[in-house]
Amino acid sequence: MLLAMVWLGFTGRDVSSWIAGAPAVLVAAWISARLWPGVRWRWSPGGALAFAAYFVRESCRGGWDVARRALSPRPDLSPGLISHPLRLPVGPARHLFCGTVSLLPGTAVVGITPDRIQVHVLDQSARVQADLRELERRVAAVFGITLPAEGGAP
Repeated sequence: MLLAMVWLGFTGRDVSSWIAGAPAVLVAAWISARLWPGVRWRWSPGGALAFAAYFVRESCRGGWDVARRALSPRPDLSPGLISHPLRLPVGPARHLFCGTVSLLPGTAVVGITPDRIQVHVLDQSARVQADLRELERRVAAVFGITLPAEGGAP
């Protein structure tokens, strides 16, 4: 479906483009399915809906916070790098977590190791760590994962 949407985005509503597009989409989908690693995962529809609402809320909060800091005559900044231990297992859940860290106010992933991520932050307060733990908890809910206790291995 995604590949068909990409084709549609490139060609618009030109029906004749599907003469080449349909076979191209089918072959690309087949190749993608053959090359995709055999990772099995499940997701929770309720967790996904809750995550979507959380994502929208935090994106707005993050945008507002960064705009406020940028427009302030005396920005409240304490930039730096923090290290966050990963409790999510390797795979789609961890990818979603790392990909959405930047929705939190003033954060961006700058490094990933097997058990930690390095995050550049505009504010090194304890709130950032709490926000990262909350994001990790919500991503775990999307995939129906029970997180190990703080400091435990994924």
